[in-house]
Amino acid sequence: MRHLFIIPSIVLALVISAHATSVELPVTPNQLDQQNYKFSVSARAATNGTAFHVTITAKKENIAPDSETKLAVVKHPKDRHGAILATSIAPFTPDADITLNKGEKTWTADFTLPRASLKTPGLCFIFSEFPHANVNGKLTAMPSVTFYEIQLKDFVKE
Repeated sequence: MRHLFIIPSIVLALVISAHATSVELPVTPNQLDQQNYKFSVSARAATNGTAFHVTITAKKENIAPDSETKLAVVKHPKDRHGAILATSIAPFTPDADITLNKGEKTWTADFTLPRASLKTPGLCFIFSEFPHANVNGKLTAMPSVTFYEIQLKDFVKE
């Protein structure tokens, strides 16, 4: 009879103590190997702008199907001493079509942006990973996210 009250109490304690966290990891030409993933990014001139090809490869586990990719503008406002105050991630407009091919361990994304778009401060391709935990035998998304941020202008040779 006691076990009937202990398990729900533990689950309730976990839910109450869970805090939503966000982690931002910059992916740069010199840092393509990040935490759980390896990235490959290429850019080439195209008739209508710059064509990008991004490959995301999981190091150990399969890529979770609820992971996401998007183009966004990332801003880090600073105080007068240069300390970051916050992060804002806003959708990039005009939106570009991203062709996304999802495999179990590798995803590839292809898209083309007008050259003028690359002058947008903070323009990033973002891969978002939502951590999961096994709760009562079910894989459950946790209230946190890791943003892998690829500053696109860093991968364009001018």
